[in-house]
Amino acid sequence: MTRMDPAWNEARHDAGHSGGRTVAGPAGALTMLAGALLCALVGGVLIVAHVGTVTTAGAFFGAHMAVQGVLQLLAVHESGAPRAVRRPLFAAGVAALLLGAALFHGWADTVFLLGLWTGCGWLLRGITMAISVTSPSAPRVFAHDDLLAAAIVSAGLFMTAFPFSSLGQLTHVGGSALLATGVVEAVAAARRHARTLRTID
Repeated sequence: MTRMDPAWNEARHDAGHSGGRTVAGPAGALTMLAGALLCALVGGVLIVAHVGTVTTAGAFFGAHMAVQGVLQLLAVHESGAPRAVRRPLFAAGVAALLLGAALFHGWADTVFLLGLWTGCGWLLRGITMAISVTSPSAPRVFAHDDLLAAAIVSAGLFMTAFPFSSLGQLTHVGGSALLATGVVEAVAAARRHARTLRTID
């Protein structure tokens, strides 16, 4: 633990000279990377595997969303953001967890409902990311750029609005979106927190 403290203090010091934002410590960096890798993994499985039923696809999307909700709660706890900022971020994490659990248990029993609920979950995550990025009083809770937040919001809007004609079409589109955003977010997290992550071995 003593080995991490200098890097964590240096990260906070550097952030203070770059606009007043603090940067998540080692645990926060690992949380960000875990979420990004989860996105990429689930997206890759949805693209490659033959998902035959809505229930199975919902389990994939739901598991991803529920774990993302848990990781978001951990990231908010690690961030040390002001209470006024933590509250909406925490509420969004809980909502994502509950929505993911609903999808995992097969409550979306049609392609339309699966696309709608998944899109709503992505909209929630994208808006939450945007709050973290744009709030002047919030630390950098998540490792991503404004463009990535906008991309996830756009993907959520597309999933909720597009009339998917088949389950295969939905899983391929959703899987491609998850894979792309996961890879981009993983690269962003590794780049921004490389100094902190090097203290962990």
